[in-house]
Amino acid sequence: MPNIFIRHKTLLLSLLSGLLLSLSWPARGFPFLAFVAFIPLLLVEDHLFQNRDRHRGFAMFLHAWIAFFVFNVCTTWWIMYATLPGMVVAMVLNSLFMAIPVGLAHIARRVLPGRPGPVSLLFFWLTFEYLHARWDLSWSWLDLGNVFARFPAWVQWYEYTGTAGGTAWILVLNLILFFLLKQFMPPAGPPKKRVILGGFAAVAFVLPALVSFSLWNGYEETHDPVEVVVIQPAIDPYDQAGSLEEARRRIALMTDLADQAVTPETRFVVAPEGASPYGIWMHRDEDHAMVSALRSHIENNEGLTWVFGSMVYRLYGPHEEAPPSARQDPGNNQKYDVYNSALMVEAGKTVAYYHKSKLVPGIEKMPFYRVLGPLGRLVEGFGGTASSLGTQESRGVFQTGDGTIVAPVICYESIYGDYMRGYNIQGAGLIFIITNDGWWRNTPGHRQHNQYARLRAIESRKSIARAASTGISSFINQRGDILKQSAWWEPTSMNQTLNKNHRLTFFTLHGNILGKLSLFLSFLLVLYMGSQWIIRRRSQ
Repeated sequence: MPNIFIRHKTLLLSLLSGLLLSLSWPARGFPFLAFVAFIPLLLVEDHLFQNRDRHRGFAMFLHAWIAFFVFNVCTTWWIMYATLPGMVVAMVLNSLFMAIPVGLAHIARRVLPGRPGPVSLLFFWLTFEYLHARWDLSWSWLDLGNVFARFPAWVQWYEYTGTAGGTAWILVLNLILFFLLKQFMPPAGPPKKRVILGGFAAVAFVLPALVSFSLWNGYEETHDPVEVVVIQPAIDPYDQAGSLEEARRRIALMTDLADQAVTPETRFVVAPEGASPYGIWMHRDEDHAMVSALRSHIENNEGLTWVFGSMVYRLYGPHEEAPPSARQDPGNNQKYDVYNSALMVEAGKTVAYYHKSKLVPGIEKMPFYRVLGPLGRLVEGFGGTASSLGTQESRGVFQTGDGTIVAPVICYESIYGDYMRGYNIQGAGLIFIITNDGWWRNTPGHRQHNQYARLRAIESRKSIARAASTGISSFINQRGDILKQSAWWEPTSMNQTLNKNHRLTFFTLHGNILGKLSLFLSFLLVLYMGSQWIIRRRSQ
């Protein structure tokens, strides 16, 4: 056994990093394992650097890919229930992207004077998370700062930094503890250096925690109450309504569930993503069975407003310019768009719409459509999409007649804190997350998704009502505490009074400052690395 470990030491250390990250992850992991999860990978990097004559720089990239592949598989394997080929592609590619900052840090150590490689990992990783949230293959589910979702009292300062602050906290502690561990390895460092590094580690852990607990204990919500009901119909997303009669039964189920929780003080009923059993044409929305049923329900409950999700279709006129996402109607020469939308129905007002704009790659849109469009049939054969749903350019909010403004966040959008700033800047006082997490069955996926909403509450200091068709519905206050939540796959409705908050946090106003700063520093580092590599090549 010892011989096996020595022979495959770097491989086993890479696997250990992946396992430690997995064991730290929500919904049931222990997040503080993340503070040491990178240490085995840093030991691999150090070994490869010390033996750089025998190992090429690509070896570090390969070991990092192995670590992050284990991490991705162990934490997001449940994607297979939505699409097995999509899961395989996501695991391979996301692991590849996560390995890039580690590989760059190793190259920096090889080529730069002073060997700053391990420290540069902090900037390269923050840059990776910042950029990864902004392209067609975006997948921020595994951003390191999400690891504290179950323990919001530890990261109340996310209202200033967003989850990037948690990422920095994790990486800084890993780096300090790695340098401390090195002082105990042959040749051992001087005791004074161990004490100094140990002190740095203690301060780096305790100080952010003390600041967070101080914010958590001292935070008081301004009293501005709104009573909200969320309904969870628990309808299997794979079981489509086969007839108009079945669709009407499902609509009646939702209004009946609402009636079980609605009181004279209830202001909103929030139903999940895809609550409407079939799509709504925008130019004929008042004729739709769902809209008609909600109009009738509102007449019997004065002052009530419904927010719910549906597939929505927009028809373009013969002379109207259509966007690239528009599809050709085979029956005529007109084009139309398909949206995954949130709708608001209020007495005396036309139906309001918000179209989901952060789409799931491969499921709701074809990444890099202009280049990969010809592969459409192949992608559809594997359960993906050859085109894209429609989107809107900016975040939209719903404003009721009494001036209440809410952010209608649809499913996947809720994992992007920087993206969600767009709702809050427009004056949202409450956040409604509508989702349908039943695609993943009873797996960690829906639990992770519910926990991540707690971080969005802290970043924006907004109360959240979360309606999930077959996942977990919940109410979350401005500190990220879960006030009430449903069970999995339980037809139910819940009532809760939430406080509005129109104050804009530092994070809402300025966004991911750490990511922007790291992007600038990483750019300079890469330029410096390139210049040093050229100088070395010429000198040789």
